[in-house]
Amino acid sequence: MMNFRKIAAASKGRLLLRYFTEDTPEPIHPPPVDAAGRQLEEGGRLTAYYTGRDSRATWRPDMPAILAKAIGIDPNKMPRDAEMSRLFEGRRADSGEAWSKHNRKLSGFDLVFSPHKSVTLATEFAPTPAEAALLWNAVDRAADRAMRYVAQEVGWARKGAGGEDGADHGAVGWISFRHNTARPTLQLQDGRGGPTYLYDAPVGGDPHTHVHNFLMNIVATADGRIGSLDTRALTEARVKEFGAYFQAVLADELRRHGIRVSYDENEQAIVIESIPEPVSKAFSKGRQQIVQKAKAFAASQGLDWDGMAAEDKMNVLRDAGAEGRLGKMKSDEKRLWNEQAAALGWRHQTVLGEVRHQRLTDEERFDRAYRFAARHLAQEFHTAAVITHEKLGIYAARALIGAGIAGGPADIKRVVALLEERGIRLKGEHVALVVGMFDGQVRVTNTAQIRIEQKLAALSRQSASDRSAALPVAALRRVIDNAGIAFTAEQRAAIHALGEGGALTMLTGVAGAGKTTLLQPLVDAWHADKRFSAQ
Repeated sequence: MMNFRKIAAASKGRLLLRYFTEDTPEPIHPPPVDAAGRQLEEGGRLTAYYTGRDSRATWRPDMPAILAKAIGIDPNKMPRDAEMSRLFEGRRADSGEAWSKHNRKLSGFDLVFSPHKSVTLATEFAPTPAEAALLWNAVDRAADRAMRYVAQEVGWARKGAGGEDGADHGAVGWISFRHNTARPTLQLQDGRGGPTYLYDAPVGGDPHTHVHNFLMNIVATADGRIGSLDTRALTEARVKEFGAYFQAVLADELRRHGIRVSYDENEQAIVIESIPEPVSKAFSKGRQQIVQKAKAFAASQGLDWDGMAAEDKMNVLRDAGAEGRLGKMKSDEKRLWNEQAAALGWRHQTVLGEVRHQRLTDEERFDRAYRFAARHLAQEFHTAAVITHEKLGIYAARALIGAGIAGGPADIKRVVALLEERGIRLKGEHVALVVGMFDGQVRVTNTAQIRIEQKLAALSRQSASDRSAALPVAALRRVIDNAGIAFTAEQRAAIHALGEGGALTMLTGVAGAGKTTLLQPLVDAWHADKRFSAQ
C-alpha cells in the first residue's frame, strides 16, 4: 500500500530528521577504504542498493546529475544530517540557499510503501541474514520502481499561470528511509500555537516493514529550469494505483524466488501464504496512546508539556522511554517478538523455493488481468452510475498483482484499454463502457446505465406533461391564506408550482429556505380535494 503526507517548507528540518531516521544518531566512524585509500562506503551505491543496503538514509540510487546539482548534493556519498535537514526545509543541501527564486510552501512529500504483514514477518523471522536481506531487497526494489512511476507522473515543470503554457518533463529526486516497526506515532505541537510534527515514540512496537520516501518538491529540466512537482497526479485514486503498482512489482519479486503467494482477503495486496493468517493478525495489535504517560513524566520533572517546544517534547519522550516509563523499550523488540511467536506456537522456517511459478505469456497475463479488473469494475457499478476514469487504473494495477507486471506502468494502460475495448458483464448482461468529460474530469459509465437514464428521462417528460392531478388555483390560495403562516413571495410561487404542476414536479432550495414548511398547505389542499380524499 501507499500513503503520503505533505511536508511544509516552514518546518524545522532537524525535527523531521528525527522522525525519518527514527531518532538514531548519525554514524561518526570513518568509512572503510581500499588498498589505494579510496572510500568504499560511498562507492558502488547503485549495486549496494540492490544487494543489501543497511543505512539510515539513501539517495535515489540513480539520482540525476542535473537534480543533484540543483539541490547541492554529491549522490555518490551517503546523505548527512545537515544536508537532509536543509532539504526538508526546501533549501540547498550545501549552502542552505533556496532551490529557486520562487517560494515554496511545500518542500516535498513523504510517500510510504508498506507490504502485507506476512511479508514483514517473513523478513523479521527469516532463518538467515541472507534471506532477510533478500526479502528486504524485494521491498526496496518494489518501492523504488513505484517511486519512478510516481516521478514519471508528477515530474513536470509547468509553464505560465497554472501551466497554461504547457509543461516540460524533468528530473526529480528523493531520499529513502527503511523502517521495520510500527510504533505509536505521536503528533507533537511546537509550543502552544506552532506547527505539529510526527514522532515515533521510543517504545517497542509491532513488526512493520515499510519504506519512507521524501520526494522533493523540485523538478529540474534539461534546459536548466527549476520548477515544482505537478501534484495534480496525486489524487486519491492515483495514490491507490501507485500503491497497487508497488504490490504488483513486489509480487513479481517474491514469485521470482519461488515464494508461494496469493491475494489478501480484499484482493489489494500480495500475501506470503506460508505465514499463517492468525499469526499475521496477532502481530497487528495496533498502537497504544502514550501521550498521557509522557505528560505525567514531564510534570514529574516540573515541565509544562503544552507549552514545550516540539524538540523538547521529543527529548522528554526519549528519556521517559529509556527509563521504561512508556512501556516496553525499543531495544527489547526482537526479544518481545520472539516471545510472542513462541506463545503462538509458531516457528518459522523459510519461504524460499517453495514453488515453481508458471510463466505466463503477455496475452495470458493481460487476459487474466482483464477478467479480474472487469469483475471488480462491475461491483463498482452496482452502487455507482458514473465513476472517474482513474478508477480503471486502480483495478488494472490490482489485477496485475496476480497476473504479473513485466511491462511496468505500460501494462496498466494495456489493461485499461482492454476494459474500454471489451466492456464488462453487469448483472448478467454484457455492457460497453462509455468514456467522456464531465465537470472537468474524464468519467466512465456503461450502456446499461445510459438506457436506464434514457428511460427515466422519457418517463419524466411524460409525467411532467400529465396535469390531470393538478390542484385548482383557488384551492391553493385558500389553503395558503388559512395556513396562518406569512409565506414569502418565493414560497407562494413554489406552492403554486408544485400544486399546479404535472405528475412529476421537482423543487430545489437551499437549507433553511422553508421547503418543509410550504408542503403543509399542499397536503391540506390534496386532502380537501375529493379526487384524493378517499386515497
